[in-house]
Amino acid sequence: MNQFDLIDFLVLAAAIAIFTIQNSGEVVVTFIGWQFHSSPVVVIRTSRAVGVIMPVLLSLPGASRLQTQLREQAQRIGELEQQPQDRESKSVQDRL
Repeated sequence: MNQFDLIDFLVLAAAIAIFTIQNSGEVVVTFIGWQFHSSPVVVIRTSRAVGVIMPVLLSLPGASRLQTQLREQAQRIGELEQQPQDRESKSVQDRL
């Protein structure tokens, strides 16, 4: 994280803090038929948490698939590295 990212983060955090202090009343949130009363702070934090968690959850299948491919490729590399050694030992035995 460079200094500009840190400054951006601090400015955003300050803006959110100011917003929540100025809007401390209760708000009504309606989402797909659900309706609940909450403070803006809870709504903002919940939205932020969902925004952080969703990409992580959505990337898990792809990451798992890549991990499987890496494991298979490492196994294949090990097999291919073993082949020249087997040929050398066989040719040495043939010479004897």
